[in-house]
Amino acid sequence: MNDFKKFYETALEQLTTQPGSPFEIGRRDINGVSYKVFLNAPGDIPALIAPAREFGDQEFLVYEGERWSFADFFEQVDRLAYLLREKYGAKKSMRIAIAMRNYPEWMSCWLAVVSTGAVVVPINSLGSAEELHFNLQDSGAELVFCDQRRYDLLDANNSSIKAVVARPEREIAGNGHIALQALLDSAPAAASLPAHEHDIAAEDDAMIMYTSGTSGKPKGAVFTHHSCCQAIINLDLVGAVSYMTNEALFNKHFEKQLPIKSLLTVPLFHVSGLYSQFLPNLRGGRTLVMMYKWNSQVACELIEKERIANVVAAPSMLLELMECPAFDNIDVGSIMNISGGGAATPERLSKLRRDKTPDAMAGAGWGMTETGGSGASFTGAVARAKPLASGFVHAIVELIFRDEDGNEVAPGEPGEIWIKTPAGFSGYWNRPEENASEFIDGWFKSGDIGYLDEDGCINICDRAKDMVIRKGENIYPIEIENCILSMPGVEAVTAFAVPSESMGEELAVVVKCPSDAGVGDIDEASVQQHCAKHLAAFKVPSFVKLTNQPFPLNASDKVIKRQVRDQYFPVS
Repeated sequence: MNDFKKFYETALEQLTTQPGSPFEIGRRDINGVSYKVFLNAPGDIPALIAPAREFGDQEFLVYEGERWSFADFFEQVDRLAYLLREKYGAKKSMRIAIAMRNYPEWMSCWLAVVSTGAVVVPINSLGSAEELHFNLQDSGAELVFCDQRRYDLLDANNSSIKAVVARPEREIAGNGHIALQALLDSAPAAASLPAHEHDIAAEDDAMIMYTSGTSGKPKGAVFTHHSCCQAIINLDLVGAVSYMTNEALFNKHFEKQLPIKSLLTVPLFHVSGLYSQFLPNLRGGRTLVMMYKWNSQVACELIEKERIANVVAAPSMLLELMECPAFDNIDVGSIMNISGGGAATPERLSKLRRDKTPDAMAGAGWGMTETGGSGASFTGAVARAKPLASGFVHAIVELIFRDEDGNEVAPGEPGEIWIKTPAGFSGYWNRPEENASEFIDGWFKSGDIGYLDEDGCINICDRAKDMVIRKGENIYPIEIENCILSMPGVEAVTAFAVPSESMGEELAVVVKCPSDAGVGDIDEASVQQHCAKHLAAFKVPSFVKLTNQPFPLNASDKVIKRQVRDQYFPVS
């Protein structure tokens, strides 16, 4: 491991210290705070994406039976940007929302909005009418690009906001609403559009991305053009370092002479879809294969049919994919990288990757909406060697680990992760009190508990608010969940605290078994016995409940523990 760490650090140094290089790093003050930044990164999103226009007729998007070239994509982007300026008066500080499922139009609308200088507001398309209405009202959006389902929810709320509807299922007319295709038909061809020079500054707001929290109302994280550009260049650097440290694996794939295609498994309204998939693949000239919605059977079919190279998803989705019976019957030889993020990697998933995709790179990472996905990551041999870690800290990320009193903890000890990065958000929209409490001299309190191990890899213990304190002993639910997940027949598990007069808090778990198998093979005693065999005595759950019903999930595929606790352990 020490040799790999030195190899990694050498590669990183070569890429980030060369004067004038795209990845040259130095320090720069932003709003009075010193940050490590990419000195030569573009300052605005149109400049960041400009190289992608050179890919012309190369294939960019595959969706159902549709195939879009880069030229097709930018044709729509440019016409939409023209219409936004001419018809809707798009300008700096104007907020324009997107509320639709993963359609190709989601991406063209996003880029068109930011190209005008307006602020794009991606909204969770899985939410209720009430949640949609809240996000639109909170952001002050004046226009929304939506699909039929979200349009119907808007109508149910008698919303006065103007809507442009992508792929409508019936006629859209009246009250300022229009079908997206009808709007596009009113614009000149891209080649005939008048030249437009934008005046976007690096510090201008580009996006308000709503967090997919597991409790309370979502909060709008504000990103500038500068922070977005820093985040994407950071991902480019991660890719370059990954190549330099896994060159043999990459070259083995390149020998197959297959195009690099990525399967888009996650929502575009989330940082993992927008920053980790859409923008890097657009900028890098690679193909994105889209799905109408996540389905492990369909994913298997697409992997084989399209010869997918990159599969990046939440660990729970990768488990579902690799345990799908169809996965054992398809050719997975095209897969170069199969990585998870957003949660710790269960040992069961690590074993599945070793057994079923031995020639593919494994990967993991840690990041948040608020950090623009920046934080830590790794791929290849080191990820397989350290399956419970979440990677090396990114080059433009600084971390401090603190206890509940704000004191820095000893090296290697768990503490709340405070993070500082130019790729992160500038604050929560309309939340001055939270901004004052969550930001300290540029450091953002992540709410995650973690530590750096002896190899410099970050290890995530849990969310600070999810930690269970049982008679003074700290219990991290994720450790309990990973232990129970290793039991045969367990599909999912969530652990949390329930109040106790004698202990302060007790540990409770809800275990999901396959719907077709019932819960007969697993009972409370077997779960507790399994935990007792692998964990300290104080970590054995006091309460176990079994179900074959799915857990409620947020947009990041994380269990909404509050709802599970209220359902299975209601407070009397």
